[in-house]
Amino acid sequence: MTKFLKPTLGLALATSLLFSCDNFKVTQESDGSKYQIHEGGDGKVKPKEGDLVTFDLVIKAPNDTVFTDTYKRKEPITMPVQKGQFKGDFINTITHLSVGDSATIYVSADSLFMRAQQPLPPGVSKGSDMRFIVKVRNIQTMAQFQKAQEEKKNNELQLMDNFAKKNFPNATKTQYGIYRVVVKEGTGATIIAGNTVKVAYTGKLMNGTIFDSSVGKQPIEFPVGQGAVIPGWEQALMMMKKGEKNIVFIPSNLAYGEQGSGPIPPFSPLIFEMEVIDVK
Repeated sequence: MTKFLKPTLGLALATSLLFSCDNFKVTQESDGSKYQIHEGGDGKVKPKEGDLVTFDLVIKAPNDTVFTDTYKRKEPITMPVQKGQFKGDFINTITHLSVGDSATIYVSADSLFMRAQQPLPPGVSKGSDMRFIVKVRNIQTMAQFQKAQEEKKNNELQLMDNFAKKNFPNATKTQYGIYRVVVKEGTGATIIAGNTVKVAYTGKLMNGTIFDSSVGKQPIEFPVGQGAVIPGWEQALMMMKKGEKNIVFIPSNLAYGEQGSGPIPPFSPLIFEMEVIDVK
């Protein structure tokens, strides 16, 4: 048995090394794209100009300093595919990937920062590459994307109602569609337009992701009724008093609507824990 064991192990080792080498292979295309596939996807569809690509992204400098990490904010990026600004641009390279692909895209730091008219940041040397570590989640035509957004918009009110019944069974619903739970009663007069308020808050998406919070920071202070905050906040505050703490569930038309904002996707209802610290 021993004499057959060594060749078998040798073959297994050689096969392992072969696949390992493929995993470290860096591909360079004629358009300047430079990338390394770590995990292959379905290989069926690759994005073309005008499509929308949804992906997770970590951007690292050569010294491993992290510039961007969508995993931490728990929200991938969706962006349209268009012609890149320079040879080997990230957006050019992503057209070589398909759904499910995980890859490292190497982008010239000189080209990237010079185009933005910015100096090379600390840890990024001249002639080096930035690493864009990407995982492609979805590829859609503009028509497919718009249809999905329309369905999300049409289903939002029913989705909110089901969510509120499950998570905020004691909530009251205003005529504008805001669900409100009074956690702690306040004192004095109800806030009106023209008052200046100081508010501590935490904002969440329906999946529990916190997108903004004053915890560990100063509460925000602003005049009510002057458009300093989203309409849902204005309406919620004008039902509250000094010292009051509420949980409010706000529809997207009173928040960031069809555009979204940063980590907040389009047509996203928002949940806020709000406490009025002071009223002037």
